[in-house]
Amino acid sequence: MQLTEQNVQDVIINASMQKAVFLYFYMDAPECAPVTQALTSAINDNNEYISLVTADVKEPVSQAVAMQLGLQGVPALVIFVQGQPQNMLQGQEIVTRLQELIKQYMPSESDLLLREALSAEAAGDDAKALEKSAQVYNSDNTNLSAKHIYARLLIKGRNLTRAKEVLANPGREESESSEYQDLISALNLAEKAQDSPELHQLEAEFKAHPSDELALKYSAALVNVGKKAEALELLFEILRQDLSKTEIKKTFLDILSTMSGDPLQGQYRRRLYTLMY
Repeated sequence: MQLTEQNVQDVIINASMQKAVFLYFYMDAPECAPVTQALTSAINDNNEYISLVTADVKEPVSQAVAMQLGLQGVPALVIFVQGQPQNMLQGQEIVTRLQELIKQYMPSESDLLLREALSAEAAGDDAKALEKSAQVYNSDNTNLSAKHIYARLLIKGRNLTRAKEVLANPGREESESSEYQDLISALNLAEKAQDSPELHQLEAEFKAHPSDELALKYSAALVNVGKKAEALELLFEILRQDLSKTEIKKTFLDILSTMSGDPLQGQYRRRLYTLMY
């Protein structure tokens, strides 16, 4: 986008409130050609995170802005964020540092995955949201944003054992944060909800008169309160004795399919495959 008198406020100040603006000052001269080529090749008009604005210094508006910024010559690149110049480069340094700068102002792969997770959750696809957040957390468990999003989704999905593991051993700063304390409160409330009389009754009935029908009811009740590991263990013990029980195996696999991002998913799949093969 070319800088003009009409758009100077919009494309520099207003636009930089949403994403980084790379304001590039140049002239039609050999010393600017390689820099112009590098910038226009690296940053296109469809970039969601960086806007490239070109300012030809033969134009009065570009000269005026360059003077306000204290530029001494071209080519020059000034990066605006939140309405303020944040970085300034001149000459060939623009080319040598261009990829470093683009990477600095573009979201990381982890940031993109977390955005996907939140978008999926907003769309009602909690399984995808959990998978994406788990991917980030499992690759870097020091990323507090990923940790808290993952834990919140685990609690939402009633996978409380895993949520408890994720939230264990916080640092002092994290433990004092309102977000962490809210998650612990949500976890405590969810754990209290697990201790239902109906669940205890099913457990007693199954122990007194074990059958496939009661096993399926009991495992479904366990899953419903977030005790998927206990449900899997219950069904696995039945399969270990008789692998031909189709409905038990189907329920076992159905539970596993809801556990994307949970280490238990791979663990129990391997245990089942060991039985099968």
